Amino acid sequence: MRHVKGIAALLSLAVLAGTLTGCGKKDTGGSVMTEQQKGRWTEAGEELPEELASWELRQINAIDGEIHLLASKEEEGKTVFSEWVRQEGGFADRTQDWLACLELDCGENMNVTLLQGGSGTQYLLATCAAEGEDSYRSRLWKGEGAQARDITPAQWTVLNEEWGAYESVRGIAALEDGTLFALSYTSTAVLSGEDGHILESGQLSAQYNDALASDGKNIYLCTGENTDMQIEKRENGKGSSGATIDSPTASAFGTVLCAADDGALIAADRDGIFRCGAGEDAWEKLLDGLETDFAMTDCWCMGLAMSKEGDIYALFRESGGGARLNRYAYDPDAVVEVKEELKLYTVFESPLLQQAAVLYHKEHPEIRITIQYAYSAYEDESVDYNTVYQGLNTLLMGEDAPDILVLDGLDMDSFIDKGLLVDIGTVVAPMEEKGELLSGITGSYVREDGHRYTVPLQFGFNMAMGRDIGEADMASLESLAQFLSGTQDSYLGPQTVDELVDKFYPYFCGDIVKGKRLDTETLAGKLECLKRIADNCGITDRRDKGEHAYNMWDLASGAKMAFERATGFKNCMFPIAMVDYIRGSFTAYENSFIPLLQTGICAKSPYQDTAMDFLGLALSERIQDTDHYLGFPVNLASLEKQAREDRSESQAYTSIEAEGSEVEFAIKCYSDEMADALVAICKGLDKPMAEDAKIREVLIEALGAYLEGSQTTEATVLKIEDGLKMYLAE
Repeated sequence: MRHVKGIAALLSLAVLAGTLTGCGKKDTGGSVMTEQQKGRWTEAGEELPEELASWELRQINAIDGEIHLLASKEEEGKTVFSEWVRQEGGFADRTQDWLACLELDCGENMNVTLLQGGSGTQYLLATCAAEGEDSYRSRLWKGEGAQARDITPAQWTVLNEEWGAYESVRGIAALEDGTLFALSYTSTAVLSGEDGHILESGQLSAQYNDALASDGKNIYLCTGENTDMQIEKRENGKGSSGATIDSPTASAFGTVLCAADDGALIAADRDGIFRCGAGEDAWEKLLDGLETDFAMTDCWCMGLAMSKEGDIYALFRESGGGARLNRYAYDPDAVVEVKEELKLYTVFESPLLQQAAVLYHKEHPEIRITIQYAYSAYEDESVDYNTVYQGLNTLLMGEDAPDILVLDGLDMDSFIDKGLLVDIGTVVAPMEEKGELLSGITGSYVREDGHRYTVPLQFGFNMAMGRDIGEADMASLESLAQFLSGTQDSYLGPQTVDELVDKFYPYFCGDIVKGKRLDTETLAGKLECLKRIADNCGITDRRDKGEHAYNMWDLASGAKMAFERATGFKNCMFPIAMVDYIRGSFTAYENSFIPLLQTGICAKSPYQDTAMDFLGLALSERIQDTDHYLGFPVNLASLEKQAREDRSESQAYTSIEAEGSEVEFAIKCYSDEMADALVAICKGLDKPMAEDAKIREVLIEALGAYLEGSQTTEATVLKIEDGLKMYLAE
């Protein structure tokens, strides 16, 4: 997507995805020292000046050991800037005349960097889309007394016709020899600090993140893909030096970097804060990530700086707006003693779980919760559940069994029947009684004996979207089959048997099994509906390379109906924009919800009380307030708060096929009324979607001939019954 209004949100997601993927906890357990340790680095919040309340903090850096902040705000349609320096007693305004006079028409969505050369000359780099322009472009100003002189290199002003974009600079630094170093998405360049012209440039030969740092003599760049990350050192910014330092962290894209004047490097991400002395290649871990806001998922670090006293400062942007400034310093008298370590196992990594684990440790320093996961939250790979079962069963049979289990995609009944989970009603029921949770979601987990052993922390729903079809006609399998039987237009387009089964079987999977027997009457009714839908869309044997079934993107062209997984208010911006574009309608298919992060507590855990307390935190507003795009919250207050959030930073533009040509498509904020409609849908959901790999396999094997018309309903039911008889009896 080509983002114009949404660059800040996109960057935050990229940072989040990078830090999650690189946490270093995949398929690992972790350990904690239990003996008392005296003397350690600590994190503390720094108070920001009241004068900055109406300003947006953009940058942190250190100049001659002093901590500087850059801020901006809108005044009469123009963006203005101020610079603040930390001194004894707080921050003071130290904006130079040229910067105070500079006014830009870029709006709030911009990347901006203030830098100062060895001679004291200041520069400002701004990357934004000017009013009336679609493409982002970078501009460079040099401070000269009370004037700001534009010294933007000519190459940055030329539109690349192939990509339809200008050279977009990701980072810039000043060197003591009077030159500037710039990193773009395609190249690096050394610029003249006098007039900005390019002295030397080169195409990128590796993948870099935005973590650019300089000690005045050298440039440091982070390169690599998630693993085997390295820090590349360039003397005077030249590309010929080729020296590299192994990174202490696992991810190339969640890391922030700064360099002290003496050449020492500081690197930080979710794994922790690390220091490498000048001329060294060994890193010292100053503070574990779990002890810091670097591991929080409701904020991301905008930059690091080191003071002349050796303290480290980090500026964070919060997901709901605003900023926080933290100081990291060594305290010789600080003591920490971890007495309990709980292990949380989850099939899929989650920012909500990470947030809960970090916050719980912050509030209970003597308790640590480590997360082990099988698949990253943002990995695009098929899930091998057989391997997941094998790995989890090995853990559960050993002495190091997880204390907390998140069992998405697994057969929870089997864990319950084996007595591996404890009743969590004492935590969930009081919250339901107080109206804190969506009881339609959480209440469906109460079993016939009155106990409940798991609860989803988030949920989604399958959004049925279409044009020339009403909401009621898309609401269920029966209503859809009836509608499609009366039209000659193919709404879903050709489907394979697998695709048709995957679209619909999770919503009747639980209805066709009663106890350990197949409900053949209910099954026959569902099959007849599927046949009518198949007659309308048509069945295809296979997909050619590059071909796909109709989805949401095709609604503006060939498709007249599609399904889209809705997992949050921000996640719904695209489908709702598409519905508006086609002047269509949408509904929650089958009024069912997709349970996410289904959490239980292991009966083998020696820390069940602590695990219960952690579960209560995970269900609370403090954890559920943040919209991570991956699910709606089950906490009612959080659901209503998220509905009212400002989503302007998530607006975007892309292109779609419509009416035989490519057109620009705007993904903009929807109205409060639409947000309220989504809230109403979420409150009404009360039936969990269910999947079963064996039932899916048998349905696909049995339905081919039936959907093509060469096999009767009765014969198909018998075939399915035979295929499932032994499975259901076990």
